[in-house]
Amino acid sequence: MKKTTVLFFLSLATLVVMISCDSKKQEIKDLAKKFVTALNEQDRVSVYNLFPAAKSLMELLPESLDAKSIKVALEDSTGNYVAMLNAETQQRLIFKPDSTGTFRIDDTYGVLSFDSISREFAIKTGIPIKDISDRKFAELMNEDSMFMSNLTLKHFDELHGNLSKVSGYWNWGHQAGAYYLHIFQTIKNNGDIPVKGEDYNVEFRLADYGANGVSTTKVIPGVDLAPGETIELTTDAPAFYKAANNKTLMADVVIKFKNMSTQALMLKYAKLTGEEYKEYLQTLKEYEEAIENLSDEDGELPDDFDSLPDED
Repeated sequence: MKKTTVLFFLSLATLVVMISCDSKKQEIKDLAKKFVTALNEQDRVSVYNLFPAAKSLMELLPESLDAKSIKVALEDSTGNYVAMLNAETQQRLIFKPDSTGTFRIDDTYGVLSFDSISREFAIKTGIPIKDISDRKFAELMNEDSMFMSNLTLKHFDELHGNLSKVSGYWNWGHQAGAYYLHIFQTIKNNGDIPVKGEDYNVEFRLADYGANGVSTTKVIPGVDLAPGETIELTTDAPAFYKAANNKTLMADVVIKFKNMSTQALMLKYAKLTGEEYKEYLQTLKEYEEAIENLSDEDGELPDDFDSLPDED
């Protein structure tokens, strides 16, 4: 009799858990439907309520989503729920409870719209875009991220098309009743890839640090440069004749690429190995291990340290 009672209560408990789980899955499915509907109807308020992180990812949100058959599963390892919107595209919403216990979208897979340059860059640097979440991918592509910062430092020259300023000078004087100031700058292609003039401009930035403090920027279109080739560019600035004559002229020349993101520049001019992401993860791991291995003594105060010294 007791054994039968125990089995009955075990079966009842299992049934309650199953019903509870099915109820939660239905709730998540309904939330997923609401998100898709809100997105398709451009209801940003509802989108942000369901997916708070979308506020900072607004430019990556798609105009619409096609949820053919939503299926929900529980991730036992995290307690999160995964709503598969489309089995063909593998688009998924990850639901996680917030501090109040309300389930909201914490992340997505294959939902955000990344441009072709970002995707190509990911492939060329070894980022497994099918295996990482949209938010993680967006974070990696952010130009301020550690991943991009490291690559920017490593490929600094390539980000300028391997172009460098070799030499520059100016001369000034008076001729035919007019003052003149000519500024010259030699540019060299130090790389092994031709650089198109249409890709960049050369900016001559001039300033008189004398009494009047006048400044201006003169923009010269770029010139096609083969590997190893040099070209001397020049501009006239008669208004700065007096500054040159008084030795108060400041001049700087900047090579500026046009309408090209950091990723686009690296794809065009850098020699990417496909190991960049793996190397980044290894560097991150070593950094985290170094932090963990710091002894507690490093953070202890000296024995004779009682308080901050009194202010005078």
